[in-house]
Amino acid sequence: MEIDAVPGEDLVRQGLADLRAGLETEAALLVSIGAPRLRRLGFDIASPRLEPEHRLYAHIARSGPDAAHARYNALLRRLVSFERAWPCAALADGDRIHRFMRGLGVASPAEARVYFTGGATTVLHGWRDSTIDVDIRVVPEHDALFRAIPQLKEQLQINVELASPDHFIPVKDGWEDRSPFVGREGLVSFHHFDLYAQALSKIERGHAQDVEDVDEMLRRGLIEREALRAYFDAIAPRLYRYPALDPAAFRRAVDDTIGHG
Repeated sequence: MEIDAVPGEDLVRQGLADLRAGLETEAALLVSIGAPRLRRLGFDIASPRLEPEHRLYAHIARSGPDAAHARYNALLRRLVSFERAWPCAALADGDRIHRFMRGLGVASPAEARVYFTGGATTVLHGWRDSTIDVDIRVVPEHDALFRAIPQLKEQLQINVELASPDHFIPVKDGWEDRSPFVGREGLVSFHHFDLYAQALSKIERGHAQDVEDVDEMLRRGLIEREALRAYFDAIAPRLYRYPALDPAAFRRAVDDTIGHG
């Protein structure tokens, strides 16, 4: 399997190379933090640094002290994403996602909604062929669906995560009504999680693929620039509830995105 298929692969690859070269970079320190689990996943970690958490934070703070906390947490999220995705790193294409939908429809004994976000949304809209993670939110949380998910993951060889934008940023009330309909299988309705919330979550994270996804959403007319700004302004007073966020950096990233094109 190629590491290229997994989110965070750029950092892990760079960190492995930097450790082999004896360099102390952000990537090398991040891989040092993840060394115990990465070794269990089969990676050869050459001479991980001691006290990598402290040293990584100090390294980040030297170049940008105001945003150090947000940057540190963003790097840790990328490492965790890689560690979670690697064991189940078969790519989920449109066919696998639709088979996953059918499987949940068969498993559900009651009405439910499943909201897709991230890569699944891009695949179902057609500008990516596949994704490593199928991120979902289930409402309400039926035990039958949660029991079915591990079986479907194994059967389809895909990685499924319980994740949605409201785990990372504030989301405007009424997001359910703003979540576009995808389809229905059995008693389960499938939707894309509020596209503006998805876009802002991607802007906050700031990976290259996320920036490309937001640009594509704008190009396709799925979101509009001024509405995106208005959405950010509406949630800005609640950013303090998410300590990992840097509100000033987040606003700058939104302004930069809206200024594109």
